[in-house]
Amino acid sequence: MGNKNTVIRFLKDKGFYIALAVCIVGATAAAWATASRTLDSIEQNNRQIVEQGVSGEEKPQWSSSSTAPLAPSSSSAEDAQKPITNTEKPSPSSSSAQPSFSVPAPSSGSAEDAAAPVPQPEQQTFVYTLPLEGGKVINPYSGGQLVKNKTLNVWRTHDAIDLQGEKGAAVRAIGDGKVVSVTNDALWGGMVQVEHPDGYTSCYSGLAVKEGIKAGEQVVSGQEIGTLGDIPAEISAEPHLHLSLMKDGKAVDPGQVLTLG
Repeated sequence: MGNKNTVIRFLKDKGFYIALAVCIVGATAAAWATASRTLDSIEQNNRQIVEQGVSGEEKPQWSSSSTAPLAPSSSSAEDAQKPITNTEKPSPSSSSAQPSFSVPAPSSGSAEDAAAPVPQPEQQTFVYTLPLEGGKVINPYSGGQLVKNKTLNVWRTHDAIDLQGEKGAAVRAIGDGKVVSVTNDALWGGMVQVEHPDGYTSCYSGLAVKEGIKAGEQVVSGQEIGTLGDIPAEISAEPHLHLSLMKDGKAVDPGQVLTLG
């Protein structure tokens, strides 16, 4: 009887804690059962996915409110099973393939031609000869200085050289060239101008011009263009050839191209 009363008093004093413990045990058991069912459901879903052979590019989307996968739409499944038609097939060429047009290959000699130096035309060197045998200078080029002309009795520049010679002696072209003018001047007598390929123009004054020498004719070095005659502007001097030379329209010293004695 005493033991029974002791149990009753214990239950009265500890009943609340016992009930709380029972509730905790029950809640734990219920939670475990729920978790077990959830794990079983996840495992079953995974097994179904593996069996259906879902590819990596067609992973199902999961709902935030459920662990079950969303089934792919019927249209997506049908599209996945449809074969690719000719118009849908990707081009066999990659994005880096060459364009359809062809580029002509360079000629085999182009590289060698580009590397080879372009030959430059050789600059011709002209050798001038004396127009009159002997070639003694009796009146030099004045270089812009005023000298007295005894015949005209005036001071003027002497833009030529006077070469002594016998009257009637042959006068020859000092170099190859083209005759640009043949005139008979009141002061300088018969005159022949010859244009040379290197830019010089020679002028021979005091000539009896040889027949056949006329403007436009080609002459060669040493070719006779006339004979020594008279120079009215310098008639007081002994017989001579008045030879002038021009370059780019300006008078230059004929001694620059002639070897004078």
